[in-house]
Amino acid sequence: MARPAEFDRDEVLERAMDLFWKTGYTATSVTDLVKVTNLKPGSLYGAFNNKRDLFLACIEVYTQRSLALISDIFEQAETPLKGIESFFDFLCHDLEADEIGKSCLLVNTILELSSEDEEIRSIGAQYLDEIEKLFLTELTEAQQLGEIDKEMDLSDITTYLMSSIWGLRVLSCKRPDKSKYRAVIQNTLRVLYTSIH
Repeated sequence: MARPAEFDRDEVLERAMDLFWKTGYTATSVTDLVKVTNLKPGSLYGAFNNKRDLFLACIEVYTQRSLALISDIFEQAETPLKGIESFFDFLCHDLEADEIGKSCLLVNTILELSSEDEEIRSIGAQYLDEIEKLFLTELTEAQQLGEIDKEMDLSDITTYLMSSIWGLRVLSCKRPDKSKYRAVIQNTLRVLYTSIH
């Protein structure tokens, strides 16, 4: 009978995720992971098989957390359009607080591994698609309520919003003047108001 794990799995994933997020998948060694998680190599391999599986577990945690956060922002808003505005307000504050340019773990992963690991790239893209679906649902409700133009192609608008979000995450790697974030967001949201205000 296998011995039960003698560590907090969630804490290990949190520490490993933070390391992958800061240094990237390729540059993170098993030695680095052993050090940051305080696990012996045997325990690390016993729990997660290898670096790749540990990384995928971290991606899963990150994604589910992101989906829950976005859903919560949308659910607390008075209207769908206000939900989208609230998300971008949250994003702006998050970008402004990112002093080291960590960007987004999913975006970082796709940029790093798109030409090296098709499976991980595909998994990251699938998670981004899940986030995109949340926005499409919110935009659909906004359109049904008359908050945005009924003639708008919601699929195109969703893609546009996603491109702006991921572009802002990449921009944060440069650590620009923080006023840039607000300016980009204001211009991004303008497309939602143009034909109804």
